[in-house]
Amino acid sequence: MTNHAAHISLDVAGRLATVGGALHLGIERAAANARIRREQAVDSVSELALRLQEAREDQAAALDRAAAAEAALLAARREIAQLREAVRREQAFSAELRSIVGV
Repeated sequence: MTNHAAHISLDVAGRLATVGGALHLGIERAAANARIRREQAVDSVSELALRLQEAREDQAAALDRAAAAEAALLAARREIAQLREAVRREQAFSAELRSIVGV
């Protein structure tokens, strides 16, 4: 092998090593980026799961408050009905008293 051929061989080998190193770095970087994206996706999913759990807890609390409000409304309606009946009886009693007294 001549000196010129050896020089070309070394040049080609150096270029191949440079290209191979660049490819290796590119592959490593792509793998690292993929790993980071996976970790971010896992973090995002975990955060969404946490938010969903909190939303479900808030919903359950809201449903409990709504049920309590409905019960209070029902009790108030019953009391209103009783008060109306009491007013009706008082008015009837007053009307009867007026007729007795003659007013």
